[in-house]
Amino acid sequence: MVRSVWSLRALLVLCLGWSAGCAAQRMAVPQDVGKTSDEIVISDRSAMSGALVDESFTMGPYRVTDVSRKWDSTSSSSVAGVSSTDAKGGFTFGVKAPQGELKGTCASHQAGKSVGFLGGSLGSQSYDVVCACGGATQATFTISADTTAHYKGTVTAGSTSYAIAGVYTDEKGSSSGKPIGYEVRGTDPVGAVEVSGKGRVWLSKSLDPGARADVACLFAGLLLYKEPSSDIAK
Repeated sequence: MVRSVWSLRALLVLCLGWSAGCAAQRMAVPQDVGKTSDEIVISDRSAMSGALVDESFTMGPYRVTDVSRKWDSTSSSSVAGVSSTDAKGGFTFGVKAPQGELKGTCASHQAGKSVGFLGGSLGSQSYDVVCACGGATQATFTISADTTAHYKGTVTAGSTSYAIAGVYTDEKGSSSGKPIGYEVRGTDPVGAVEVSGKGRVWLSKSLDPGARADVACLFAGLLLYKEPSSDIAK
Protein backbone atom coordinates (compact mmCIF):
# COMPACT_ATOMS: atom_id res chain seq x y z
CA MET A 1 0.00 0.00 0.00
CA VAL A 2 2.80 2.42 0.95
CA ARG A 3 4.62 1.55 -2.28
CA SER A 4 1.42 2.24 -4.28
CA VAL A 5 0.96 5.64 -2.62
CA TRP A 6 4.56 6.64 -3.37
CA SER A 7 4.23 5.38 -6.94
CA LEU A 8 1.15 7.54 -7.38
CA ARG A 9 2.95 10.55 -5.94
CA ALA A 10 5.89 9.98 -8.24
CA LEU A 11 3.55 9.78 -11.23
CA LEU A 12 1.87 13.03 -10.21
CA VAL A 13 5.25 14.75 -9.92
CA LEU A 14 6.21 13.55 -13.39
CA CYS A 15 2.88 14.72 -14.82
CA LEU A 16 3.03 18.11 -13.11
CA GLY A 17 6.58 18.54 -14.37
CA TRP A 18 5.00 19.41 -17.72
CA SER A 19 1.93 21.68 -17.77
CA ALA A 20 0.27 19.74 -20.59
CA GLY A 21 0.19 16.65 -18.38
CA CYS A 22 0.85 13.02 -19.15
CA ALA A 23 -1.80 12.83 -21.85
CA ALA A 24 -0.72 15.74 -24.06
CA GLN A 25 -2.15 15.37 -27.56
CA ARG A 26 0.29 14.86 -30.40
CA MET A 27 -0.57 16.74 -33.55
CA ALA A 28 -1.27 14.83 -36.74
CA VAL A 29 1.42 16.19 -39.04
CA PRO A 30 -0.01 17.02 -42.49
CA GLN A 31 1.46 14.46 -44.90
CA ASP A 32 2.96 16.96 -47.32
CA VAL A 33 4.53 18.88 -44.42
CA GLY A 34 6.15 15.71 -43.10
CA LYS A 35 7.48 14.73 -46.53
CA THR A 36 8.99 18.10 -47.42
CA SER A 37 10.21 19.35 -44.03
CA ASP A 38 12.93 18.76 -41.46
CA GLU A 39 11.69 18.03 -37.94
CA ILE A 40 13.41 20.39 -35.50
CA VAL A 41 13.96 18.79 -32.10
CA ILE A 42 12.97 20.82 -29.02
CA SER A 43 14.82 20.32 -25.74
CA ASP A 44 15.31 21.99 -22.35
CA ARG A 45 11.85 23.54 -22.45
CA SER A 46 10.28 24.29 -19.06
CA ALA A 47 6.57 23.98 -18.32
CA MET A 48 6.79 27.02 -16.04
CA SER A 49 6.65 30.69 -16.98
CA GLY A 50 7.02 34.05 -15.26
CA ALA A 51 9.56 36.58 -14.05
CA LEU A 52 11.44 34.09 -11.84
CA VAL A 53 11.60 31.28 -14.41
CA ASP A 54 14.21 30.79 -17.11
CA GLU A 55 12.05 30.00 -20.16
CA SER A 56 14.99 29.50 -22.51
CA PHE A 57 15.00 26.36 -24.64
CA THR A 58 16.77 24.81 -27.61
CA MET A 59 15.06 24.28 -30.95
CA GLY A 60 17.50 22.42 -33.18
CA PRO A 61 20.15 24.96 -34.28
CA TYR A 62 18.19 27.80 -32.63
CA ARG A 63 18.42 28.86 -29.00
CA VAL A 64 15.41 30.75 -27.57
CA THR A 65 16.62 33.13 -24.85
CA ASP A 66 15.86 36.23 -22.78
CA VAL A 67 12.12 35.64 -22.44
CA SER A 68 10.49 38.60 -20.71
CA ARG A 69 6.78 38.92 -19.99
CA LYS A 70 6.97 42.63 -19.11
CA TRP A 71 5.93 44.04 -22.51
CA ASP A 72 2.51 45.54 -21.78
CA SER A 73 0.39 48.66 -22.06
CA THR A 74 3.07 50.76 -20.34
CA SER A 75 5.50 50.12 -23.20
CA SER A 76 5.78 52.79 -25.88
CA SER A 77 5.95 50.52 -28.91
CA SER A 78 3.82 48.36 -31.19
CA VAL A 79 3.93 44.83 -32.56
CA ALA A 80 2.55 43.86 -35.98
CA GLY A 81 0.46 47.02 -36.08
CA VAL A 82 -0.99 46.62 -32.58
CA SER A 83 -0.02 49.38 -30.17
CA SER A 84 1.09 48.53 -26.67
CA THR A 85 -1.92 50.38 -25.27
CA ASP A 86 -4.21 47.81 -26.94
CA ALA A 87 -2.11 44.76 -26.07
CA LYS A 88 -2.60 42.12 -23.38
CA GLY A 89 -0.21 39.43 -22.20
CA GLY A 90 2.73 40.70 -24.24
CA PHE A 91 6.22 39.25 -24.09
CA THR A 92 9.60 39.55 -25.78
CA PHE A 93 12.31 36.98 -26.50
CA GLY A 94 15.47 36.41 -28.48
CA VAL A 95 16.50 33.65 -30.86
CA LYS A 96 20.17 32.86 -31.43
CA ALA A 97 20.43 31.45 -34.94
CA PRO A 98 23.48 30.49 -37.03
CA GLN A 99 22.71 33.61 -39.12
CA GLY A 100 22.72 35.91 -36.09
CA GLU A 101 20.42 36.95 -33.26
CA LEU A 102 16.73 37.70 -33.85
CA LYS A 103 14.34 39.59 -31.59
CA GLY A 104 10.69 38.66 -31.14
CA THR A 105 7.65 40.35 -29.62
CA CYS A 106 4.17 38.81 -29.24
CA ALA A 107 0.93 40.03 -27.70
CA SER A 108 -2.80 39.45 -27.58
CA HIS A 109 -5.32 42.10 -28.43
CA GLN A 110 -9.05 42.16 -27.92
CA ALA A 111 -11.10 40.70 -30.76
CA GLY A 112 -14.65 41.62 -31.63
CA LYS A 113 -15.90 38.04 -31.44
CA SER A 114 -17.57 36.02 -28.72
CA VAL A 115 -15.33 32.95 -29.15
CA GLY A 116 -12.27 32.47 -26.97
CA PHE A 117 -8.69 32.73 -28.18
CA LEU A 118 -6.74 29.48 -28.62
CA GLY A 119 -9.48 27.67 -26.73
CA GLY A 120 -9.75 30.15 -23.85
CA SER A 121 -11.13 33.57 -23.02
CA LEU A 122 -10.81 36.32 -20.43
CA GLY A 123 -14.29 36.91 -19.00
CA SER A 124 -16.57 37.85 -21.90
CA GLN A 125 -13.64 39.08 -23.98
CA SER A 126 -11.76 37.14 -26.62
CA TYR A 127 -8.30 37.73 -28.02
CA ASP A 128 -6.31 37.44 -31.22
CA VAL A 129 -2.53 37.13 -31.18
CA VAL A 130 0.16 38.97 -33.13
CA CYS A 131 3.91 38.34 -33.32
CA ALA A 132 6.79 40.16 -34.98
CA CYS A 133 10.18 38.53 -35.20
CA GLY A 134 13.34 38.71 -37.22
CA GLY A 135 16.65 40.29 -37.93
CA ALA A 136 17.27 42.37 -41.04
CA THR A 137 14.00 41.11 -42.56
CA GLN A 138 11.04 41.36 -40.21
CA ALA A 139 8.52 38.52 -40.18
CA THR A 140 5.07 38.88 -38.61
CA PHE A 141 1.84 36.98 -38.16
CA THR A 142 -1.68 37.74 -37.02
CA ILE A 143 -4.01 34.91 -35.97
CA SER A 144 -7.70 35.34 -35.21
CA ALA A 145 -10.76 33.14 -34.72
CA ASP A 146 -13.63 32.87 -37.17
CA THR A 147 -17.23 32.34 -36.07
CA THR A 148 -16.67 28.58 -35.75
CA ALA A 149 -13.69 29.12 -33.40
CA HIS A 150 -11.19 27.99 -36.03
CA TYR A 151 -7.97 29.96 -35.89
CA LYS A 152 -6.23 31.24 -38.97
CA GLY A 153 -4.29 34.24 -40.16
CA THR A 154 -1.45 35.55 -42.27
CA VAL A 155 2.33 35.30 -42.02
CA THR A 156 4.37 37.98 -43.78
CA ALA A 157 8.11 37.48 -44.25
CA GLY A 158 9.80 40.14 -46.32
CA SER A 159 7.68 40.58 -49.47
CA THR A 160 6.08 37.11 -49.20
CA SER A 161 2.80 36.26 -47.50
CA TYR A 162 1.66 32.84 -46.30
CA ALA A 163 -1.48 31.45 -44.68
CA ILE A 164 -1.34 30.10 -41.12
CA ALA A 165 -4.11 27.91 -39.72
CA GLY A 166 -4.77 25.77 -36.66
CA VAL A 167 -4.42 21.98 -36.77
CA TYR A 168 -7.14 20.23 -34.73
CA THR A 169 -6.55 16.52 -35.41
CA ASP A 170 -4.24 14.37 -33.31
CA GLU A 171 -2.21 11.32 -34.29
CA LYS A 172 -5.08 9.02 -33.29
CA GLY A 173 -7.51 10.79 -35.62
CA SER A 174 -9.43 12.53 -32.84
CA SER A 175 -10.46 16.16 -33.17
CA SER A 176 -9.73 18.81 -30.56
CA GLY A 177 -11.82 21.86 -29.75
CA LYS A 178 -8.72 24.04 -29.83
CA PRO A 179 -5.59 23.99 -31.98
CA ILE A 180 -2.99 21.35 -31.15
CA GLY A 181 -0.64 23.15 -33.50
CA TYR A 182 -0.42 25.37 -36.57
CA GLU A 183 0.68 24.95 -40.17
CA VAL A 184 2.01 27.61 -42.52
CA ARG A 185 1.47 27.34 -46.28
CA GLY A 186 2.15 29.29 -49.43
CA THR A 187 2.02 27.55 -52.78
CA ASP A 188 3.81 24.73 -50.94
CA PRO A 189 4.08 23.86 -47.22
CA VAL A 190 6.34 26.19 -45.25
CA GLY A 191 6.29 24.41 -41.90
CA ALA A 192 4.30 23.54 -38.81
CA VAL A 193 4.49 23.80 -35.02
CA GLU A 194 2.89 21.60 -32.37
CA VAL A 195 2.04 23.73 -29.31
CA SER A 196 0.69 20.89 -27.17
CA GLY A 197 2.97 19.32 -24.58
CA LYS A 198 6.70 19.73 -25.12
CA GLY A 199 6.10 20.91 -28.69
CA ARG A 200 7.55 20.02 -32.09
CA VAL A 201 8.57 22.08 -35.13
CA TRP A 202 8.89 21.33 -38.86
CA LEU A 203 10.57 23.63 -41.38
CA SER A 204 10.48 23.18 -45.16
CA LYS A 205 13.70 21.92 -46.71
CA SER A 206 13.26 24.50 -49.50
CA LEU A 207 13.45 27.56 -47.23
CA ASP A 208 16.69 29.52 -47.39
CA PRO A 209 18.55 29.84 -44.06
CA GLY A 210 17.31 33.37 -43.35
CA ALA A 211 13.66 32.48 -44.00
CA ARG A 212 14.00 29.32 -41.88
CA ALA A 213 15.29 31.39 -38.99
CA ASP A 214 12.44 33.90 -39.30
CA VAL A 215 9.76 31.17 -39.37
CA ALA A 216 11.47 29.34 -36.49
CA CYS A 217 11.39 32.59 -34.52
CA LEU A 218 7.64 33.02 -35.13
CA PHE A 219 7.06 29.40 -34.10
CA ALA A 220 9.02 30.07 -30.90
CA GLY A 221 6.52 32.86 -30.19
CA LEU A 222 3.63 30.40 -30.48
CA LEU A 223 5.41 27.93 -28.21
CA LEU A 224 5.88 30.67 -25.60
CA TYR A 225 2.38 32.12 -25.89
CA LYS A 226 0.12 32.13 -22.84
CA GLU A 227 -3.48 33.28 -22.78
CA PRO A 228 -3.90 36.71 -21.09
CA SER A 229 -5.80 35.08 -18.20
CA SER A 230 -2.86 32.75 -17.51
CA ASP A 231 -0.03 35.22 -17.97
CA ILE A 232 2.00 36.11 -14.89
CA ALA A 233 0.94 39.51 -13.58
CA LYS A 234 3.18 42.34 -14.71
